[in-house]
Amino acid sequence: MVAAALALAESYRYPRLGEAVTIDTRAFQEHGVKLGLGSSAVAALLAMALATERDDEVALELAIEAHRQAAGGEGSGVDVAAAFHGGVIATARQPAVVTPLPSRCPGLHLTVLATGESASTPALIAQCRAAPTWRVWVAELGGLAEEGISAWCARDASRMLSVVTRAGHAMEGLGRDAGVPVVTPTIARVMAEAERRGAAAKPSGAGGGDVVMVLAPQAELGAELAASVGLSVVDVAVDPIGLRREA
Repeated sequence: MVAAALALAESYRYPRLGEAVTIDTRAFQEHGVKLGLGSSAVAALLAMALATERDDEVALELAIEAHRQAAGGEGSGVDVAAAFHGGVIATARQPAVVTPLPSRCPGLHLTVLATGESASTPALIAQCRAAPTWRVWVAELGGLAEEGISAWCARDASRMLSVVTRAGHAMEGLGRDAGVPVVTPTIARVMAEAERRGAAAKPSGAGGGDVVMVLAPQAELGAELAASVGLSVVDVAVDPIGLRREA
């Protein structure tokens, strides 16, 4: 990913950095397994910011282009945009308007659990797109995304929990129709246990493993849920700033 970003920057006549750039993404792994938190997006963005010596929208646009090229033309670019802007945002496949949202929904606490299973996003997307019901599930998930944005902005914790639960089941239905484990048995256990405890859980990103996001009305419930299903909690928090230049 770094090489792809540097090569693209050079094609736009930015100075060649060659092998002078090393970006350490080991924090995005657990026991050598990628967590699926967007390390490739972060690497593309940082490499492009270094190559162009910019921390503005030009670096973002070029990073999205490099990231998409390296993924064979796939990739929404939303993960790159999230890394650039920081905080909580609402957006769609890039380029698109990025709307900053409140950093939290009062009454809800986010916990991220590592499944220990690595997933290939491009492969999952390709297989899901081949499903005969692809467009049906895309419409369903798109509607849930809009409802989730509305609930989050309205600070409606109860509705937000409902949206996350329904989104998880919609992803499960898509995977079932496509014949791929978008919701793996591990993720299904987390979702079921979350519902039992009055919380909500769903796969993060394209699913298939990586991490599961849990929203719960009590701060300690996420860790308790993780322990009950034998998973570890990922030490993460929302970065309110995003890309910035430091001396």
